[in-house]
Amino acid sequence: MASSSSSNLNLHTRKANIRIERVESTETCAHPSVERGACMVCKSRVFMYIDKDLWLSPDEIDGIRKVESERLLNDRKLVLVLDLDNTLLHTTGERKHLKTRQELLQHNIKEDGLIPLKHYGMMLKLRPFVHTFLKEASTMFEIIIAREDLLAPDEKSLLLVMRHQRMVLVLDDTECVWRNHRHNLILVKRYDYFDARHDLVSLSAMNNDEGETTGVLATILKKLKLIHRLFFNPKFKGSLAYRDVTMILDRLQVLQGCKLTFEGIFPSGFKPQNSRLWMMAEELGAICSTSVFTSWTRDHFGSHRGGVSRGGAGQNDFGSSSLVTLLLRESQKVS
Repeated sequence: MASSSSSNLNLHTRKANIRIERVESTETCAHPSVERGACMVCKSRVFMYIDKDLWLSPDEIDGIRKVESERLLNDRKLVLVLDLDNTLLHTTGERKHLKTRQELLQHNIKEDGLIPLKHYGMMLKLRPFVHTFLKEASTMFEIIIAREDLLAPDEKSLLLVMRHQRMVLVLDDTECVWRNHRHNLILVKRYDYFDARHDLVSLSAMNNDEGETTGVLATILKKLKLIHRLFFNPKFKGSLAYRDVTMILDRLQVLQGCKLTFEGIFPSGFKPQNSRLWMMAEELGAICSTSVFTSWTRDHFGSHRGGVSRGGAGQNDFGSSSLVTLLLRESQKVS
């Protein structure tokens, strides 16, 4: 489901003297000698590294980015850059986990999502809900997989994603590798199915796993649907100048961790989810319910800025008596 035109683009900065740089001017020199994308005479950047055997000029990159961004806007799609290990799946090379499916069943270990990679001597476990997540996300996003081959393992970049960064979201369990693109990042709770830390009992050891429809990916999908809806709000007509996913992520921080109850506010037979008040609360990052007895789970997201995952229930519970005042006050702060 990854975009065929983009999935082969490397998303990381290169080691040593092959580096990706922002080009302030798209003017190129007339000197004939070029080495690793730079003029040997005046050192101006003539080409930019894209892949192992592909270099493009800054003008060409800007042109591709403009055309592809406009295409996505017309298709009502955004871009989703996905990390794999510990985000969508978990792999291990530990001998005790390298068993056949039949052996796994004999050891009373759930088979769902377990894939033996015999050629690599590894076992792979898919995160619950990953198939549905990718299927539904692909209807709203052009999906790009962040790769690490031939690249610096400690840094990832969006500079070579041929789309405008205003429409790019990143899903990853590690914040520090996106040091230059934190504003585009949705930090995900790390998925450790196999034994990964000595101080942590793994899910496999407990013969347990995340819920298929109540786990991390199911919750993230809801957030992605909300971001997509807000980005393509009909009131923002025209180009990307009036749309930015980073501004939406900032707005979702206002009431993050708050649980708002709409019990007894709306008349019988009315769907609260259709009210402007409910939608406003969601746009500010709150979790809404029609009953104070609803069971809440808030252990899926970390702050996409802070780098520390929040565990347990939301930090604040607001009853209907303070709802209107709270929303008006917070809305004024971000308007």
